Amino acid sequence: MRFIRMKSGSRVKSPRSSTWARGRGSLQQNHWPQTVRGNLRIELTGSRLTMFINEALNQSIEISRIRWVEEDRIRLTISVSDFYRLKPLLRQTSSKVRIVGKRGVPFLLARLEKRRFFVGGILLFIILLFSLTSLVWSVEVEGNEKIPEREIRNLLKEEGVFIGQIKYRIPSNEEIQNRLTDKLSQATWVGFRMEGTRAVVTVVEKKRVEKKEEEDDRGPVDLVAGKDALIYDMYVKQGRAVVEVNDVVKKGELLVSGRYGDPETPDEGRIAGAQGRVMGRVWYESEVSVPLYQKRKIYTGNREKAYYPYVLSRVIRIPFLYPESFSRAETIQRVHGLRIRDWHLPLGWVEEKRMEMEFVKKKLAMKEAVAIGKERAKEDLLSRLGKEGRILEEKVLHPRVDHGKVVMKIHFDAVEDITRPQPILQGE
Repeated sequence: MRFIRMKSGSRVKSPRSSTWARGRGSLQQNHWPQTVRGNLRIELTGSRLTMFINEALNQSIEISRIRWVEEDRIRLTISVSDFYRLKPLLRQTSSKVRIVGKRGVPFLLARLEKRRFFVGGILLFIILLFSLTSLVWSVEVEGNEKIPEREIRNLLKEEGVFIGQIKYRIPSNEEIQNRLTDKLSQATWVGFRMEGTRAVVTVVEKKRVEKKEEEDDRGPVDLVAGKDALIYDMYVKQGRAVVEVNDVVKKGELLVSGRYGDPETPDEGRIAGAQGRVMGRVWYESEVSVPLYQKRKIYTGNREKAYYPYVLSRVIRIPFLYPESFSRAETIQRVHGLRIRDWHLPLGWVEEKRMEMEFVKKKLAMKEAVAIGKERAKEDLLSRLGKEGRILEEKVLHPRVDHGKVVMKIHFDAVEDITRPQPILQGE
């Protein structure tokens, strides 16, 4: 019986031994170092394979996973560096070698090198996926009815919450909630949370106190005149009217009493409270000045378009690609965002339309200046009259030109609600 001497001193029986099953023998060793450095699975054929293995081990050539396939054919694993040392042994034993497999990190890197574009695409996809999941893709506001959504979004932007923001730059939920609650006086509570790439703000608004509830809180009232006026119209829902249409009243004068009883003893009787509306005729006088020379904007008709990409709400301008040829122009921008289904990506492009314009000076005629001044004064007065108020008549008094301006006084005859509530003291 012949033996093969191994590096460790152990012995493996020759395949010629009758006690060794052909095709089943193998020697297992720790082959992880070879896998890291790279190894080859080779097949040797020849009549002196036992001599070949003994000589290889004597020369400190690392071999593993020996497996006899036939009497004159064997397979084993060898490192790449030791493979080139087999040539003298192959000549000495008249053996032939054939590579049947390659394993290890070097061969894996070589295969990846051949497919570098595919590998680069996978890496780019992973980087993009990680980057996009680290951004805020949408901001949602819920629960608001009276508070404008734009106001809430502007406050969120001040706190660093907007589409395209990196999530780790956003302050803590509690910090944002406290700041928004302090800034939104119409809200009793504000909640904030991040759901993946979505920022959600929940607003709980203060309950609106109805006018009737306010009246109940302050108790029964009389209605008095808020300013000097001529009674134009009256609508008394509850209480006792003490004035009539066309009566002249002074500021603070009683219009509708909240007491029921004998008119001769107004301080006595049942207190019910007054409700209603008294419209009074009031006179206003406004002084307005209008420059005779007006600077107006006109468009020449020349237009041009430009397209710029934007990333994370920032427009990337390329001056040499779309140079601005107009010295004065009005710009209108239209944003086109990219999205994947319902997900809005923080990138896209901006279509910019520029319209050339010029400023020209035009001298107004006296009649035009008076019309402009009257319209301005009218708009200002209507904003103060309230919803029920209206202007009956206007009259321009003494227009004159003074230092390039038309100065005028405008007399207005208007109608407005002059009632003011005044609480009734129970001890009166």
